[in-house]
Amino acid sequence: MIPVPVGLVTGALLGLLAVGLALGLLIAGIRGVRTYRRRRHERIAAPVRALLLELLCAPADEQSELLDRIARIDRRTWAALEPTVTSMLAKVTGRARAALVLLCERRGSAVAAAADLSSRRAPRRGRAAHVLGQLGHRPAIPALCRLLDDRDQEVRLAAARALGRMGDPVAVPRLLGSLHGPRAVPPKVVTAALTSLGSEAWSGVAAGLRDQVPLVRAVAIEVLGVTGALAQTPGIVRALREDPDTEVRIRAARALGRLGMPEGLAPLLAAIGPGRPGALRIVAAGSLGSLGAAAATVPLTKLLGDADAHLANTAARALLRFGPTGEAALRETADGRPGTPAAAQARAALAERAVGGTRHDVLVEVTL
Repeated sequence: MIPVPVGLVTGALLGLLAVGLALGLLIAGIRGVRTYRRRRHERIAAPVRALLLELLCAPADEQSELLDRIARIDRRTWAALEPTVTSMLAKVTGRARAALVLLCERRGSAVAAAADLSSRRAPRRGRAAHVLGQLGHRPAIPALCRLLDDRDQEVRLAAARALGRMGDPVAVPRLLGSLHGPRAVPPKVVTAALTSLGSEAWSGVAAGLRDQVPLVRAVAIEVLGVTGALAQTPGIVRALREDPDTEVRIRAARALGRLGMPEGLAPLLAAIGPGRPGALRIVAAGSLGSLGAAAATVPLTKLLGDADAHLANTAARALLRFGPTGEAALRETADGRPGTPAAAQARAALAERAVGGTRHDVLVEVTL
């Protein structure tokens, strides 16, 4: 074994210590600068913040004067106040929000943010997208759609959320298209954005049911189910019956339970049949409970003894949602088939109902 000189080891340790100390000082310095800037902005904006709060609470006939006073503040004060105004946009509604939007427009916030969408700095692009979304500045929609393919993931997320706040269905195809590719936007973010667009977006979202990418079809179905798009039930039924992708069919089964339309009964009964994927059978059974159709009582009762304990439990809980009819089926199983797994499942469900512990939300909210 070759001995290592003591001086070399000491030098290396001192070098590491020096690097660690330098990094610590750098971090402390950055935090100090940020704290100083924040306190400086708070100090500058303090005299005007009271006027801003007064503007939010003022009646319509007094808002104009207050708006003029705040709009005339110098650039330095506005730079300190603007972050507060932007954050308030997400917390107020109605006349107060309209006043804040008008204030930002008069100060040129939307124009400045739109210009920053093409900035070389990712944080600036992301902040610009956030501000434009808060303002609901629809002229920026084409530029925000382009940012869905931005090289920076945080910018893509900010752009998707901003498009959701805009409330304009024109962004639906681009949002659905952003679900796949090398710069994809996470499905949860796209789903939230599409859900925020409201009923005007339903037809555009329904077009995603015909997309070649399974994830697009799955997200489209999820959005239609969550938003209560009853008119799109036939398309969702078709997806449950015919789609080649299991996850899409699972989403369709869940959506039909949420929509609660009678058209969903037959395809859901078919989905709980033997030979179907286990996860699909579980979700379909839960959705049948949401429909509350008496015609599903016998098929669900047959599932009480299924080898899949999760499916059997879901079927029992679904029967409880049928009221007296479902409870009667459970009691008949518990008393007429003693010693069987079906009887044990029925007794457990009835006992849970007796103590008020049934969790109905589990039926259609199975996480897959």
